[in-house]
Amino acid sequence: MRETATGAGLFLQEPEKEVSKVRVQSTPTEIDNFHRFLEKCQELGLCEVLNFSATFPNIGTRRYYRAYCDIVVKEVADNE
Repeated sequence: MRETATGAGLFLQEPEKEVSKVRVQSTPTEIDNFHRFLEKCQELGLCEVLNFSATFPNIGTRRYYRAYCDIVVKEVADNE
C-alpha cells in the first residue's frame, strides 16, 4: 500500500497499519468541517490522519467538491 488516494506516493514505516482511503464529497464548507473533525479525532487518539488533499471541483456541478484523505483508525476499547 504505497500509493495514497491522491497518488502522492506515501511509504509507511510500519506496514502493519491498515490505511483507510476516504473520498469526501460535499460543499467546501462541509469538507473543511470534516477535516477539522478528523483533526479533533486525532487529538483524542482515535485516528491518525496521514494526509488530507486540497479540495477539487466536481465535473458537472458547481455546488459539490471532493477531497481525499488517508487515515489510520486506532483500536478503541469498549467501555462496557
